[in-house]
Amino acid sequence: MGACGFLPMARSQSGWARVRAVARRLGALVPGFAVACSDPSVSLSPVSADSGPPMPVAVELRPGYFTFEGEPMQLLSAGAVLPVRLASQGGYAAFVGARVIGPLPGPVGMVAELIDPTTGEVLVSNARKVRLQAAPGGAEGVQPGPDDSADFLHLVACPNYGTRMVHGLPWKLALRMDDPRFTGEATIAVVPTCMQGSRYLRCVCECEPGYVFAKCGAPH
Repeated sequence: MGACGFLPMARSQSGWARVRAVARRLGALVPGFAVACSDPSVSLSPVSADSGPPMPVAVELRPGYFTFEGEPMQLLSAGAVLPVRLASQGGYAAFVGARVIGPLPGPVGMVAELIDPTTGEVLVSNARKVRLQAAPGGAEGVQPGPDDSADFLHLVACPNYGTRMVHGLPWKLALRMDDPRFTGEATIAVVPTCMQGSRYLRCVCECEPGYVFAKCGAPH
């Protein structure tokens, strides 16, 4: 039976006029019905339901950190040292990122958190859009480039206003996608560590728990 099969059969031009009139009234309730019924050669196609936005694509994250300008990101292994260095915005930070295995066009949003493994509390987090490029040496995936720490997430953990020492103790680093097009996350145990140098003692001091203003000397 066609789209108008339940309507009275038209045997003349006047009959089709009556069919069209009925179809127009039904068309007010069923979009497209009047058009289909105005011509017996036209069939009514079902209206597809709105499928909504596409499902996000799952990707794999392999955590790493920024070393020095011009050097590629260093991948992290479980329990590895996570360098903490002076941050341009003040304080001392770990600059973290991820090698991403999966199709990622253009800049993508990511979130990083430094988590106390004894309580599950987040000490510091950072979210931003990062640019990614092909991993060096023909390795699989894409990652932040070596020339700009702005494409890494800045976890300014010190001054430490929490209750647990940052420097030299195990913490949990969590990374996840913050982009509606993609889904993926990774968690790894790390040991945030102040790097040796002229600011080492200041870094260790600011990474101690319960920081108060000027505790370690005049601000930078």
